[in-house]
Amino acid sequence: MARFIFLLLYNLLLPVFLLVSIPGYLVKMKRRGGFGTGLSERFGIYRRPRSEEPQGVLYVHAVSVGEVFIALKFIREWRKTHSEPVVLATSTATGHRVVRDAALPGVRALYSPLDVPGLSGRCLSRFTPRAVVLIEAELWPNFAEVCHRRNIPMVMLNARLSPRSEGRYRKVRGITRLLFERLTALGAQNERDAGRFAGIGVRPEIITVTGSIKFDALADARPERREDFAAILHRLSGGRPVVLAASTHAGEEALIAAAARDAGAWPLIVPRHAERRAEVCRDLAAAGFSPILRTAGELPEEGAVPENCCYVADTTGELRAWTALADVVVIGKSFLAKGGQNPAEAIAARVPVIAGPDMTNFADLMNMLEQERGALRCEAAELSETIRGLLADPEGVRAQCERAFRALDMHSGATQRSVRLVESLWLPTVEQK
Repeated sequence: MARFIFLLLYNLLLPVFLLVSIPGYLVKMKRRGGFGTGLSERFGIYRRPRSEEPQGVLYVHAVSVGEVFIALKFIREWRKTHSEPVVLATSTATGHRVVRDAALPGVRALYSPLDVPGLSGRCLSRFTPRAVVLIEAELWPNFAEVCHRRNIPMVMLNARLSPRSEGRYRKVRGITRLLFERLTALGAQNERDAGRFAGIGVRPEIITVTGSIKFDALADARPERREDFAAILHRLSGGRPVVLAASTHAGEEALIAAAARDAGAWPLIVPRHAERRAEVCRDLAAAGFSPILRTAGELPEEGAVPENCCYVADTTGELRAWTALADVVVIGKSFLAKGGQNPAEAIAARVPVIAGPDMTNFADLMNMLEQERGALRCEAAELSETIRGLLADPEGVRAQCERAFRALDMHSGATQRSVRLVESLWLPTVEQK
């Protein structure tokens, strides 16, 4: 009865939420180029006949671009031993584009259905999954209910739960338990996350500590050096050390660029949201910079590069490649926004990391890195001096980078462990529904 009431209330309130949010969502999708890419799949309208769709698939659900990269990493490992087709479902145009650009054989890029009655069942009937994989903590009630009714195993991988989210879930523990009990298995990033999930009502017997797929840095090759990117930086930087402002949020571009300039370095900006390019350029110009957009496609001639120029990589999916060419990486969303961004890519590239005071979303990783003296944190007013100190101590930087890389060793093999967890639940066949 409790579940019935929960789903009834959810399905009564959901249409109100959708009426309020969908107009803004569609505007955002248009701005990000989502129209014409199959966005109608979110509403259960498919452009190809069902007979042409893959059947008996592994269905993987990811939302943000970061989660899509985690999903792609898992899928690459999965397909080493499995030939069955894979559906990778996202809800954003940027995530969908990353899946398409990856062009993995046997992987169908899909927009996930809205979680309204009927659409989840229509989607699952179309692809008849033998298992469903949810990346991190993305779990929708109607979708979960349909999977349960059809006996489709549902596994949450790379699952993490921040202290803040744990507190919110604990306040509605009865509802949380009803939602999470539809999971068949959960692969937590670490023991702390496993304890937090158990504390909000997830059955302890379904929780396995697999490690973080994203932090499984030792399973990845070091980012390849892209000579075209290197040529851009060589022309624009004038030989100065490159400070990368990674996944920045509003106001942080100018802050980090000014700190880099004051430290005698040259700023490379990679905003978290590429569509903010106009705002980013305005802020940088107000701080005395001449920003050059990557999407503009043109660079100043040799000898005509403004001394105060900076480069804005207003693209999606290229952060890793730019990171490999930086001398210092400053983590965005940690100075003027809350939560921080993931420093793992910089660590994998053996580039020194500086973060701001708020790294709440990656608290466990940052605590580990700080304990191992593998990363630095500072206030905004101290950023220039912190950058200058790193640039003046190359031996210390090398040692810091090695300590940070070794700290990630605890997650080595997380991708393979996640594959084995899904394999243990992989259905031999699924009936057509």
